[in-house]
Amino acid sequence: MEMLENFRRNIANNAGAIDESLMENQGKVSRSLINVTLAHRHLAERQFVVQQIAYWITVLGLLVAEASAPVLTSTSMWIWLAVSVVTWIVRVSLFWPLTQLPPAIVKKSLWLKLIPLTISVIACLYWIWTIKLFAGPVLTVRELIMCIGLLSISVSMTGMWPVTPLAVVIYNSVLWGAFSISLYSNGVASFPVIVALDVGVLAVLWLNIFIAIRQLNDQLERTRETSQLVVALETANSKLERLKDTAYKTLDTRSEFFAGASHDFQQRLHAAKLWVLSAMAATKANQSAESTLDRLGQEVDALQVYINNILEFARIESLDAGVKIRATEIQSLFQKLDLHFEKIAEQNGVQLRFHMARITIGTDASMLLRMLENLVSNALKYTKGGVLVCARKTSRGVSIEVWDQGNGIKPEAQQRIFDAFHQEDSSDQGRAKGVGLGLAIVKRFAARLNYRIEVKSIMGRGTLFRILIPREFVIGTVSGD
Repeated sequence: MEMLENFRRNIANNAGAIDESLMENQGKVSRSLINVTLAHRHLAERQFVVQQIAYWITVLGLLVAEASAPVLTSTSMWIWLAVSVVTWIVRVSLFWPLTQLPPAIVKKSLWLKLIPLTISVIACLYWIWTIKLFAGPVLTVRELIMCIGLLSISVSMTGMWPVTPLAVVIYNSVLWGAFSISLYSNGVASFPVIVALDVGVLAVLWLNIFIAIRQLNDQLERTRETSQLVVALETANSKLERLKDTAYKTLDTRSEFFAGASHDFQQRLHAAKLWVLSAMAATKANQSAESTLDRLGQEVDALQVYINNILEFARIESLDAGVKIRATEIQSLFQKLDLHFEKIAEQNGVQLRFHMARITIGTDASMLLRMLENLVSNALKYTKGGVLVCARKTSRGVSIEVWDQGNGIKPEAQQRIFDAFHQEDSSDQGRAKGVGLGLAIVKRFAARLNYRIEVKSIMGRGTLFRILIPREFVIGTVSGD
């Protein structure tokens, strides 16, 4: 829940940064090629349609003027008309992907960002050629139609300024530069007149950009901020959904844990109660209750171990269970294990052996010792011969190993055995029933210490448990006896 609270507090701080990858992080050069927010895309789609309308009005006007007073041969006329259609199809085909692909994909692709510039270059080449074909030595209706058409196309093109400013500048500069050169070279107008024409066109375009487009920029900015908030909320909702799923899984796991613990605890308590009642009945009948009291003592001991395991497991599951890393000699842990399990091994008729290994590691000694206690206890419970505990150096760090000679663990059960309260059925009925938390504790501690647990087992021959300690935790060197 603390993670959820921290996340909610950070949403406002993250909101401004989420959509930055579509604007600020583009860089000035990239933004001059194309701005890739959804608002800019919608603007580009509208302006592109207007531009195509202006284009075809101009083409049709030139076609009507040419039909009235031809200056081209019939073949040249049809070639020009075919090129007009082909270049239009090419430009529309190039523009189409920009309307379909997500802005994030456009932002990452240089080729996609160069599409507006490519469209402008194709249009410029087409109009330079068209001006050269139709512009004559005298001012006619054809030149007027061309001038009006180019102006309407330029105005519609300047509507693209917030989206692709570089393409707008190149397109209008080349377009009116070519038209002005044609007028001057054909002697249609003097240089001062051409300059006045260009200044007038520039004034129209300036008014279009800095009045209409500047107002539109304010709207685009507000739309961009809205898009940022939408993206931020979608991302926040996605993260919250993942956190919710994790929380539900954790709650389900803990519910199963406490349900299993409650059932197991009641069974053990009921068994102890039965032995108490049996002892009381024997006492009333003046019979010896020694064996009954011994069994009662065993049940109480088992219940104590069980409660300790429950508390230990709950401590591991708590968020504040800290890890205290200190330099620890593995041999000192082996000595503690030897003292702890010596009598148990002797009572079970099992040979417990420790190979000396002077290895110093950085670890939480109490956690590692608890892990080894559970592994050795488990091995002593199921082995039919002996148990071997050793440590050795590997290329990746240190491996602490616990070998037994039990019946083995089925491959399909080698992951389930680490679940809380899970106990595999054993054919050896003489073995004491376990709690089902030992290996679960080993797994939790291993995760806290960043260790790995490895299991290898051969049915009928025995099982090997390895605690794999990464190399960065190794402090000393290895020597063995």
